[in-house]
Amino acid sequence: MSTTKHPQIVQPYLFFGGRCEEALESYRQTLGAEVEMMMRFKDSTEPPGCGPVPGEKIMHASVRIG
Repeated sequence: MSTTKHPQIVQPYLFFGGRCEEALESYRQTLGAEVEMMMRFKDSTEPPGCGPVPGEKIMHASVRIG
């Protein structure tokens, strides 16, 4: 049995109903968050499963806080 301690990592996946960019900016300003990766719908190689492509809206982002 290993006695090495590993840091706890939390990786939530949040949905913002089309307001992701606003949320990311708020996290930057209030928490000092760093956006490590961001992909917009228009940059995806696979079209969304339903409805029109929301173009400039953010599809995925990875943010580091702390």
